[in-house]
Amino acid sequence: MKRMLLLLGVIAACQAQAQSLPPALFLPELVLPRETVDMATFPVSMPTASPKAPISALRYTYEGVSKSLSQYQSEAKVRAMLVLKDGKIVYEYNNFPYTKTSLHQSWSMAKQVLSAMVGIAIGEGAIRSVNDRMDAYEPALAVNGFAGVTFKQALQMSSGVAYSEEADRFKLFMDTIADYYTLGSSGYTLREKTTDTVLAPAFAPGSKYQYASINSQAISMALEKAVGMPYQRYLELKLWKPMRTPDRAKVLVDRSHEAFTFCCLYATTRSYAMFGLLYAQEGRLHGRQIVSSDWVRQSTTFAGDPTNWHAVPVNGNKLGLYGFGYHWWPLEGERQDFSALGVFGQAIHVLPKQNTVIVRISGDFDTPGAHIEENVVMGRALADYLD
Repeated sequence: MKRMLLLLGVIAACQAQAQSLPPALFLPELVLPRETVDMATFPVSMPTASPKAPISALRYTYEGVSKSLSQYQSEAKVRAMLVLKDGKIVYEYNNFPYTKTSLHQSWSMAKQVLSAMVGIAIGEGAIRSVNDRMDAYEPALAVNGFAGVTFKQALQMSSGVAYSEEADRFKLFMDTIADYYTLGSSGYTLREKTTDTVLAPAFAPGSKYQYASINSQAISMALEKAVGMPYQRYLELKLWKPMRTPDRAKVLVDRSHEAFTFCCLYATTRSYAMFGLLYAQEGRLHGRQIVSSDWVRQSTTFAGDPTNWHAVPVNGNKLGLYGFGYHWWPLEGERQDFSALGVFGQAIHVLPKQNTVIVRISGDFDTPGAHIEENVVMGRALADYLD
């Protein structure tokens, strides 16, 4: 009861100014339920190996300044970091109180997992094509700006719906929390937020890039209808168990048990690394093709789909390194590397040509977009160092 009263007080105080809640205190798992994504019956633990040279000795240059890895970890408030080279753990760092079994909030890295699930559904024929209209699978999406929007347009953040990412995403959290604690007498469920008629068309679908997390919720609504099961169960059945990660995960849900798919997957660094390795190996893991190689290339590279967006606006993208694909972040340059990203410094940097995956979990609350491009520069230098 005390927690509920405190929460309702926070909601009331924050409604007028969406950004007034300190990010470091915003822990949705404390006020909303989570459902477990189970691991495989016969999991696989990734082996460890010693790198050619101590990773702690790495130095890289960013904006003309030479830095060490420890300096980077301190400045970027890194909580945990894991590096895979050729499928083996060559570096693992956990800042107390975090350990290798800690479940870390993904924030928007959950979007990249959602993208994989769409690719799997297409590979199985549950969704015929990425160019299909989402409302052909979930007619409830035809009531607002999502009418006629294709999976591809939503995945590429070009649905055209009117959405202010920071304010509206925050309000979505507040509304779903209010709905949960008032048993529906106040606030809204995720489904109600996604089908709200306030999400009117703002521009022609496919005509420009505009990051809007509500796209992810629309995608998962259509995906669930296509596969005939809740998102979290499909995730467990088609990705988590086939990856054979030894760790369970959790997914945040609302009062109706609808999954948050724009954020809020909770997993270990080792599970995130295994997901990155799956993509580093073109969708193949443990001798099994889990996601089609075509989907991986289309999702993550400019060559795979020339309509993927180049140099998108994102905090900390001063060098224009980040593009946007099918809910993934392709990176400019010849390496054809790409990244999963979450706010406050979450990242899975995948470098397929060097078979390297770098997971970074941070509490980087101070500056929006801090260390986003530096993470790429550091990661590329680390991959070179390991070759």
